[in-house]
Amino acid sequence: MGEQLLGMHSVLATIVSSVFLLLALMDKDELENFAFNNALKISSVINIIALLVYSLYSISLGRKDISINVIFHIIEEMCILTLLVYYIYLKGFNLKAKIKSERIINILIYISITISVLATISMLCEFKAFENNIGFIRYDELILFLNAILFTLIIPLIPKKKT
Repeated sequence: MGEQLLGMHSVLATIVSSVFLLLALMDKDELENFAFNNALKISSVINIIALLVYSLYSISLGRKDISINVIFHIIEEMCILTLLVYYIYLKGFNLKAKIKSERIINILIYISITISVLATISMLCEFKAFENNIGFIRYDELILFLNAILFTLIIPLIPKKKT
């Protein structure tokens, strides 16, 4: 039964990925292109945050492996979430997120810097808690990469300063 479920998962992943790529590569007018870009941005931010939380949760539980199925699930979720948000945009609902408080921006920047410094120190000292025996990347490297990606995705949400 486990083999059947694993086989069904690969079929589902193939279908979802093919629909996503079909929508990503087809010709669109300006409105559809704008909607797809925004949907992709929102789903990327949500998935990066979810992956960062998952990796921190796994470390806190003492797990030392990341299954390849988890990575496939994350890719599927990004595709499905992008398609869902794209559909919502095309139906006329507009989702926008802007950070208006400078205090929240400073807190996010300080948290990001702290995560980067701690992950870099962990990479240099090679702590055993961040090892990943089965995977190809250490947890601290994963956290550092996800933090960098998340930070670059949050930058456009910062409001422009009035001069």
